[in-house]
Amino acid sequence: MLDVVVIGGGPAGSTTATLLAKKGFSVALLERDQFPRFQIGESLLPFNNDLFDQLGVREQLESTGAASFPKHGAEFVTGDGKVSYVFRFARHLSAAHSRSYQVKRAEFDHLLLRNAMAAGADVRQRTAVCDIDLSARDRVSISAIDSEGKSQRFESRFVIDASGHGALIGTRLGEKREEASLRKIAIFAHYSNLKDRPEGLDAGNTVIVILRDAWFWLIPLSSEVTSVGLVVDRDLVTGASVAPAQLLERMIRETPFLTTRMAEATRVTDIYVRKDFSYRMSRVVGRNFAMVGDAAGFIDPIFSTGVFMAMKTGQIVADAAESRLRTGSMRMLKTYQKSHSAALRRYFRFIHRFYRREFLEVFLQPAERFGLLPIIVSLLAGDVFESKRGRWRLFLFLALTQIQKRKAIIARPIPWDTLPGARRSLISEESFV
Repeated sequence: MLDVVVIGGGPAGSTTATLLAKKGFSVALLERDQFPRFQIGESLLPFNNDLFDQLGVREQLESTGAASFPKHGAEFVTGDGKVSYVFRFARHLSAAHSRSYQVKRAEFDHLLLRNAMAAGADVRQRTAVCDIDLSARDRVSISAIDSEGKSQRFESRFVIDASGHGALIGTRLGEKREEASLRKIAIFAHYSNLKDRPEGLDAGNTVIVILRDAWFWLIPLSSEVTSVGLVVDRDLVTGASVAPAQLLERMIRETPFLTTRMAEATRVTDIYVRKDFSYRMSRVVGRNFAMVGDAAGFIDPIFSTGVFMAMKTGQIVADAAESRLRTGSMRMLKTYQKSHSAALRRYFRFIHRFYRREFLEVFLQPAERFGLLPIIVSLLAGDVFESKRGRWRLFLFLALTQIQKRKAIIARPIPWDTLPGARRSLISEESFV
């Protein structure tokens, strides 16, 4: 019998499997796909850096080409290009967290999976889990189908669900709760030959383009290729006669900031759609299991938290699972349950407000006098688990947005009604038809 089975070979699963194997446990990692494979979530956060060092992959990351650009900050700009702000990590964080990376996920994920193999994990690709039996107190039975269509059975003392949006255990146990106000769809593709790309330290920055009821991401992946995605209300798209691919290309044409940059751009991948995001699990641990990464919850991608949360939860659960397996204690697993829930609450509190006009007016025009920039940058960098400093400033920031809503005295009002929006575009299309 194995000590641990990890389901899923993405950043969460690879991180957890690597750390547990290094601790001396017998680990099998079951991944349904064959790596490398296409994936989004190309923008990392500075607080990933500590994990890269612990996993021993920092040098490989920088030398193999998996990290396409150093990322020194993030720019937020209105769709008309008239109001913008660049949050730079180095101005408010330590040298260790002064930059991050944009990555090619196919190469990045493959690097992490190979690292898990090198650490001693038994990695089985093209092995799809089809059933999990958690009924025994200290034993888990897992049924899977391998690449040749043959049934495989695994037994372990503990199982870690890193199955991503499939959320195998959470879905089976009925723990999955969708965030009703964040029902979004992401429509995305890769494009070459964008114009007016920033130079110098800002060349690798993520750019978030804000519309009235949606937003775009621009993530540079090479000197030629940029990941471009549109995030919009799911109900708006599913109720429209326009296909997601058409909406993406139409909104690019109707957004002045993008019209200029993408006038000569060429799409170099298919257009993809992701619908199943912004949810969390009411419970992420049990006596013989734990959930990590997207299997434990997924946040709206506005702040590029996906890979960081995946790897960070994997790190925490590796330590908690070790304690459970060596001593029988559930204390660290229960602590993980609380810290994960608290981290998601902080992010969701911020993100829920991001879609409000008053929040964006203050966010895009941060006043130095309130001392808010350090806490905002820390949140954007991924500092949501350990650090307690500055939480009162985050509370102050949210309070200032409420004052802005009532009196508009904290920041200059922005003419949101004139910004492009997906709803307006779809209504115009329906009227035309």
